[in-house]
Amino acid sequence: MVKISMKELEEVGYIKLNIPGLIEKDLIAISEQIGIPIKTRIKANVIDHLSPIEIKDAHKNSLSGNYGLNSFPLHTDTAYFKVPARYILLYSVNPGSGGRPTLLYDANKFFNYDRELRSELASVLFKVVNGRYSFLTTIYNYNLSNYYFRLDRDCMKATSSVGSDLLTKIDSIVYLKDINEVIWNCGDLLIFDNWRFLHGRGQSNVIDSDRLLLRISIKER
Repeated sequence: MVKISMKELEEVGYIKLNIPGLIEKDLIAISEQIGIPIKTRIKANVIDHLSPIEIKDAHKNSLSGNYGLNSFPLHTDTAYFKVPARYILLYSVNPGSGGRPTLLYDANKFFNYDRELRSELASVLFKVVNGRYSFLTTIYNYNLSNYYFRLDRDCMKATSSVGSDLLTKIDSIVYLKDINEVIWNCGDLLIFDNWRFLHGRGQSNVIDSDRLLLRISIKER
């Protein structure tokens, strides 16, 4: 059994290992070391199969439904939950013919470039658009004993010009040098703190529908 170092995950914010041959049962067992695996949508399975697909073939309100085969912007997974999943597990079954990376950005770096940003992130309201389950939230939140980030421009809408200006400010301080590119190989396992790290999908110069990542969203116990 693969043993995950919670100390490393807490300190660094992510862990990447190469463990070829894992099956879905193994991934569930690994995720249960960390927390509780959860479904991302009502009719979904606990394990999501992620491959680049065209907009016409994707779920209407998904990232693939908005961006198709293109790159995905930096975001928080399950931002439409009242409290987003704490951790995300990704496993590379096939890295794909395009060599498309996953992008990681430590949102704590926001505070390195703007001292006033913390209070803005914790006070400016956005509306999470999720049908009858829509709600108001901020980008920087507090839950029990932990602060966490929530950012997803596809489901979070500014409620004022102040919110729009805040998103522009965020764009201005997300520097390429601070983004970590995860290059996938077969059997790579990535687990990251979804409350701390924003992530996105890089670009591919070829159609890479052969790329297959398995994903498990994990909440705290």
